[in-house]
Amino acid sequence: MTIVYLYHYNRCSKSRQALQFMTEQSVSFELIDYHASPPSVETICDLMARSNHEPIEFVRKSSDIELKPGGTLTDIATFLYTNPQHLQRPIIDVGTHVIIARPLKLLAAIPRFSSMFTDQ
Repeated sequence: MTIVYLYHYNRCSKSRQALQFMTEQSVSFELIDYHASPPSVETICDLMARSNHEPIEFVRKSSDIELKPGGTLTDIATFLYTNPQHLQRPIIDVGTHVIIARPLKLLAAIPRFSSMFTDQ
């Protein structure tokens, strides 16, 4: 089975909710603290390319962001690599799908998680 990666930041409540959910559901995953170990520009580009989210959705909204509108995928990934605090979270990577799990129920779009949300 493909490894599931959770891009996580412990100070984020949504990220902690995703961590708790995956633990409670006994999902085997690898935790990546992207503040301590930021993903490379290439990895961020790959995550964005495999996601149904628009690349700009990977950027947390903040008043201090210095990102030009209409930036390329590489521009956005480079910004996020050098400013990991602005990477949206949590991000779940299951190999074929990448989801920004905000809200958490967006995980239902991933086939292996969909049954976990049938009663919500």
